[in-house]
Amino acid sequence: MNREIKEVVKLLAEIDKICKREGIPYYLGPQLTLCCVTGQEITSPHAGVVYMRTADMERFRLAVEKEAPDSRIVESMNNNKRFYGFFLRYTDLDTLCFRLNEGRNYKYPGMGVDILPLRGKQRSRLAHLWTRAQEVGWNELADYYGYRKGRKKAICRFVMRLRLVTGRARLGKSLYRMLCKRMNVEDTQEYVVRLKKKAVYFPREIFDETETVVIDGRKFPVPGDTYTYLQKYYGEDYQEKVLDNYTVKLSEMVSARIRFEDYFQEVGSQKSLIRKRSRARRKQGHANQKKEYLNWSWNYVKFCASKIELEKYYLDNKEYIINLYKNKDYPALEKVFVPYTKAMVKSLKNDEVFIPDEELQHIYLDMLGVAGRTNLKKKVEKFWK
Repeated sequence: MNREIKEVVKLLAEIDKICKREGIPYYLGPQLTLCCVTGQEITSPHAGVVYMRTADMERFRLAVEKEAPDSRIVESMNNNKRFYGFFLRYTDLDTLCFRLNEGRNYKYPGMGVDILPLRGKQRSRLAHLWTRAQEVGWNELADYYGYRKGRKKAICRFVMRLRLVTGRARLGKSLYRMLCKRMNVEDTQEYVVRLKKKAVYFPREIFDETETVVIDGRKFPVPGDTYTYLQKYYGEDYQEKVLDNYTVKLSEMVSARIRFEDYFQEVGSQKSLIRKRSRARRKQGHANQKKEYLNWSWNYVKFCASKIELEKYYLDNKEYIINLYKNKDYPALEKVFVPYTKAMVKSLKNDEVFIPDEELQHIYLDMLGVAGRTNLKKKVEKFWK
């Protein structure tokens, strides 16, 4: 289990603690449940999904807003005017999970767990259609590079644009409250979970009791009737379902080691990255996008991760480096600065410089001069000054 999966499990354990404290029932999502039931390994950092009844989801949001653990936040349409959809995201602010295809949908793009509502079915067909039209319209106006063709979606977008005159933040809060009220149907016979590309219907009674599964030594609840739960989601042959091993997705950056704020300090703001994404889409043919996006986005995030770790290393060893410099031990300095030089050369290719500390930078430049690496020294000085 890698660092990112351990982060997901840690967040699930925090949700479990809050729910037990507040008396809120919840259930692991189908993917995690399938892994536990069939013994498959959890490989996706996006597997963190739990289900709650609509009213319980709102109770959870209020509980966290009242007493949030350190470096945690719950994001939703209620507090983010660009949030995609009617659900919650419980986020660790000390991590990174940024997906270019989702633009600015998340104000806090850290690793998190999605909390999806188990919606009751509205009795009135007309009320259901109007509610869905508003929800689809809101989702369609999100920063999402996906399939958007179709007359029905166009009508929903038009209706929602008319309502934006009241302000996007205000509209988001209003829609969130409306959905909380209308999706909380106590005597419903089945629950609906709406995903981006499909809706899944579960019989109400499968949630009447719970079973316990174990992930990394921690216990979590799943619906008592796991057979029906997984069969409704994956199909009759769910026991034969083999989940694909997670691979780095197109234009996606995920790390449990890097704070998203540190990442954006290195690469530029979310807004600037999204602009680059849009320009790239216009310039490139669709067939050539994948390789270039993957190389640009993932290599960059790994490079930023290494720079942040290097900064910590050199700051931790600053006193040792200063002593080497005072003793004029330039061979030892050159050896110590080998990773520094690699990071510097790569930074220069991106029209930037690697500077963990001003004093260390002066020592580094002096070492380059003594070592005869004047060309590199001049390039660094040009960008630095």
